Amino acid sequence: MIKLSSNTLTIFESATNEKDIENGYRFYFKTAIEDINFTSPYGCDGFGVSEKFQMRVLCEFKDNLNLNSRNELVKVLCQSIYYIKKFEISGQKLPKTIFIGDRNECLVLHVNDVFNYLSMNFDWGMAPSNAHKNLDLFQKLFNDEKINPFVFPVEDLPTAIDKCKDLNQNVKRLIPVTPHNITEVYNYFEKNVVGGHKLSTNELSNLFIQILISPTENYLHPVKGKKVVVTKNFGEVPVKGKESFESFFSHFSREYTPREKEALTSIVDRLVEDTTRRKQGEFFTPTIWVDKAHEYISSVFGEDWKEKYVVWDPAWGTGNLTRDYKFKELYCSTLNQSDIDTANQMGYNPESVKFQFDFLNDPDEKLPKGLRDAIENGKEIIVFMNPPYARAAANGKNNKVQSGVANTIVSKNMKFNNWDGTSNLQAQFFYRIHNLSKQNINVCVFCKPNYLTSPSFRKLRKNFFNKFSFTNGFLFKASHFSDVSASWGIHFSMYNNVKGKQIFDFKHDLLDTNKNFEVEKLGIKTLYNTDNKKSLSEHNAKFSTDEKNIEFPKLSSALKVKESNFGSEMKKNHFSILVSNANNVAKNANSVYIVNAGISENVGKIILNKNNILEALVTFSVRKLILGDWINDKDEYLEPNKENNSFELYKLDSLIFSLFNSSSEQSSLRQVTYKNKLWDIKNEFFWMSKEDMLNLSNENNYSDLYNDARTDSDRYVYKLLFGEERIYDKLSPDAKLVLDKATELVRKSMSMREIFANDENHLKSWDAGYAQLKLLWKEYYEDEFKEFRQLYKNLEDRMRPLVYELGFLIK
Repeated sequence: MIKLSSNTLTIFESATNEKDIENGYRFYFKTAIEDINFTSPYGCDGFGVSEKFQMRVLCEFKDNLNLNSRNELVKVLCQSIYYIKKFEISGQKLPKTIFIGDRNECLVLHVNDVFNYLSMNFDWGMAPSNAHKNLDLFQKLFNDEKINPFVFPVEDLPTAIDKCKDLNQNVKRLIPVTPHNITEVYNYFEKNVVGGHKLSTNELSNLFIQILISPTENYLHPVKGKKVVVTKNFGEVPVKGKESFESFFSHFSREYTPREKEALTSIVDRLVEDTTRRKQGEFFTPTIWVDKAHEYISSVFGEDWKEKYVVWDPAWGTGNLTRDYKFKELYCSTLNQSDIDTANQMGYNPESVKFQFDFLNDPDEKLPKGLRDAIENGKEIIVFMNPPYARAAANGKNNKVQSGVANTIVSKNMKFNNWDGTSNLQAQFFYRIHNLSKQNINVCVFCKPNYLTSPSFRKLRKNFFNKFSFTNGFLFKASHFSDVSASWGIHFSMYNNVKGKQIFDFKHDLLDTNKNFEVEKLGIKTLYNTDNKKSLSEHNAKFSTDEKNIEFPKLSSALKVKESNFGSEMKKNHFSILVSNANNVAKNANSVYIVNAGISENVGKIILNKNNILEALVTFSVRKLILGDWINDKDEYLEPNKENNSFELYKLDSLIFSLFNSSSEQSSLRQVTYKNKLWDIKNEFFWMSKEDMLNLSNENNYSDLYNDARTDSDRYVYKLLFGEERIYDKLSPDAKLVLDKATELVRKSMSMREIFANDENHLKSWDAGYAQLKLLWKEYYEDEFKEFRQLYKNLEDRMRPLVYELGFLIK
């Protein structure tokens, strides 16, 4: 398995246009296939060639296209076929495969599937972008029953790339369904294959197994086959389409031995139970990760740990962590008696002592005598658990807990004893275990890793590690739990009861599943905290100011005034505000931005002025350059190494980076209404001189802009760049290219500026910022704007590694 880039998923989530989607896919292709080289013959989105994998792949990338829709898929196939025809006409080797990628999903198919269309008598002179208007081709493709590519969610991009490799080498592999991957495969089947049925969860689970292992008795209807499956036990069942059904079984095997069929049939009840719990908002640990956890526990506590140790799961549910294994002395406690009743009916862990127990409220006296004695008498115990992950929140779904649930007896005791994390349920579990232990309890736990990294859990770490020592663990993405986001990670970690020194770095194996739903190691990930280091947030505290607030408009975005009853957040002699919320990568995408006015945010603000602008903008660049994902989302930012020879140049380039980032909402507004007054908002980030803008507006007879500049003065960033200090001369070549291209676009677009300007975009302001100017550039100067964005991307790509080299983050 190729190691995933830490930026991949967020590239798609934060993309603002189709070009960003294309760049994201190209980035991953190049990460996964080292020798692949991309060109764009005939204007296609990409043609990738790899000698190592004998690959010639034609790529088409789209934004917000539903590839599960037959209509939308065929549109892109028409375009792809027209590009392939151009290869044929020019006498070049044809692509072997077609790869289509969207923001949310992707697919790959062999060119042989569409090869026959190249010999048909179509109007091949049409532009590929208009090929879907060839109705003859469109209808033929739409009705072509051989074309049923499997659609991968974008988080399974590595698997799609592997399939692309196979198809280029004419290898066909069908994925077997096993007891270990069946839940994930079933979830896909339920979401993408079956249609508007009236089957119960039990019936649908049984139907899934029967379709899987008995293809001759469960098949597409010969007449109604496009929408109906004939089944032996459930009659006619609607599906989303023949294509979705056949696509599914072009990827998953339907051939099994009698023993394999027996194994699949025997776990229908579990499938029903897990599906029901998932739909109720509960989350269980998938079997493949439970098996991996058992493997890791054996490596630390010995192969005989199930016989040697007393084992207790205090958040047992119906036994995901233990039900496939036998233990000598197992205690299973859960909040709901109904869980125990269900587990007993299904025969889970019959050798165990099961009991209803509220771990965060019930007293020790309620524990079974055998478990109490084991704790008091110092028997070696392993607490093996998957506690609730969340803080108290508004509802019981989406990995949150109901409001008020965190108000427990344990929470009150934590507050009294000066522990932090009192509203976090997993932190409460750690506290209770800490207080139970007579230095004889070991802990093996699935949970979010923020308790190891976040400053909010500093006291918890100090207290917990007075009794426990970290031994080993692994990190994997949360989406392996059904209906959970892929943007954050879950870890499994193990702690023995040997009191050790305080540690600040925790090495984990980085794991994910491959196309066969098998767990594979991607590398090593170190989770770290700032307990023994100075964080970037602490470093930035020096930027605070004692200046009084002044009355000033608040903005909700670059161009929208937000009325507010609260006092202004702006200070005298300000330029703008940099919001840098929290101190970790997880908040980079949505909680880091710059705005030229007051805001409603109450945390993480840096008031930018002439005394701090260059150094403070370094914080903006290091946060926006790193895209968060399940691997790095808990990484904490640190004070940089300013002695590094690259720091000064990085600081200067951060100014240019900040001028043209999509989260840099510097704007210039005239006569906007706020609290029944009219206000002008200046943009001290504008990089061109007043004289330049006077000349440009004069040459283009733009009186409003000319008059706006005439009585004004140069902005501070212009003075920085071209005044006494003239830091322009000290910028990197990449940064200069970006700034020069932006200046060129301002000059070139002046002829259209008056036509495009209105009361909403405020382009009559001579010092309008990038948030305003890009609206005009996108509309009328598309090619030049794409060139500008590529230059900016080049700057990003060069600066990004410096975030680690300068010590802001640890890899």
